Amino acid sequence: MIHYEDFERERLDPIYDIIAPYSEMSKNERYFLNGMIRYFKPKKILEVGVSSGGGTALILNAISDIDGAELYSVDYSEKAYRHPEKSSGFLVEEQFPHLMDKWHIYRGGDVSRFIETVGGDIDMLVLDTVHIHPWETLNFLCVLPLMKLSGSWTILHDISLSGLACRYLFGHVVSEEKFSPAPDNPELPPNIGAFRISEDTMKYINNLFESLMIPFFSSEVPQKDFDSISAIIKKYYSPEQYKFFLEAFKFQASLKDRGYKERKKSFYESLKTFIILWQPSLYDSMRKIKRSIKK
Repeated sequence: MIHYEDFERERLDPIYDIIAPYSEMSKNERYFLNGMIRYFKPKKILEVGVSSGGGTALILNAISDIDGAELYSVDYSEKAYRHPEKSSGFLVEEQFPHLMDKWHIYRGGDVSRFIETVGGDIDMLVLDTVHIHPWETLNFLCVLPLMKLSGSWTILHDISLSGLACRYLFGHVVSEEKFSPAPDNPELPPNIGAFRISEDTMKYINNLFESLMIPFFSSEVPQKDFDSISAIIKKYYSPEQYKFFLEAFKFQASLKDRGYKERKKSFYESLKTFIILWQPSLYDSMRKIKRSIKK
């Protein structure tokens, strides 16, 4: 197996100290992203989540000598959240203006608003957004129909250390290959991962729709974002999947109306129903254990 974090490290070395203070990735994670790009040489990269632009500069540096390669970046905010006086991606404009001829930046909205402008044939998706469920899953669902369904890659940051949202996506998605680099700290799990898109990813995409039933305990989807996401789901997925998407959001709205305790209770009731329907043997085993405890 190729260790992508070790592949063409010298490509990143000259700019490493410039981008490091503005990148929220660790050392091995930065080299992993650089190595993936240098090895696969994608022609069309979509980056969702820009912030200061440390990762953006890394990507632009990695594709600067790849003929025809371009980067499309989308950030929900107009301003970099750690530097609110500056625009998202400011590091590129300030330190790497010579790389901007390969860069297209869209600010101030969810990726669902811009994805059709970006267009299809996306070779690589770099997804590093809010890390609160359901955003990573929704972002991926909106981008997937415009990715190449054979051989394209998704690189997902914060799969372990920033909540469960990225882990839900990384764990539920079906792909040909799925791997992570060695973590900087061997006592911690890897925090970045990559998976290869295939026709099976779309074939088993219901796995991700099902994850929308996991309660959005700490997140809300504003109406303007729901409308643009809903339009993409309706256009690119089946009527049954679109219906499930709407029902999932109705379920989430009902949880919000009931309050935290009721939300928790409803979650476990939903989990029980799921187990009964899809894992009846597990449910029977659980009932037997419960009866034996009572005795």
